[in-house]
Amino acid sequence: MGFYFVDPDTYKKYKDEVLELSHGVQINFQEHLPADKRQPGLSDEAIAKKLGLEEQVVREIRCVAERDKYPLDEFEAAIRFKQKACREYAKEGMSSVMRKYVKRSRD
Repeated sequence: MGFYFVDPDTYKKYKDEVLELSHGVQINFQEHLPADKRQPGLSDEAIAKKLGLEEQVVREIRCVAERDKYPLDEFEAAIRFKQKACREYAKEGMSSVMRKYVKRSRD
């Protein structure tokens, strides 16, 4: 894949909306919200169609905007969280993420 560059004005115009629609900001199923309140993130392709942009433009805006919005330690914490959940699932068939919800539903 070659070098790609989004015009700074295009980035400024769309960055907030792209982030809000992406998987980077989620109000989703893990929060156990009613269906009408859930807002799972959209793919870059779906965001591009919605905003009338090229998918590659949306991808670059999203990647840069995520780095602008979230500090590096937040990305590292997310990686540790995902690794822990995967290890627990491999070992026990359920991660600690879901274990607390299963326990609550049994109480």
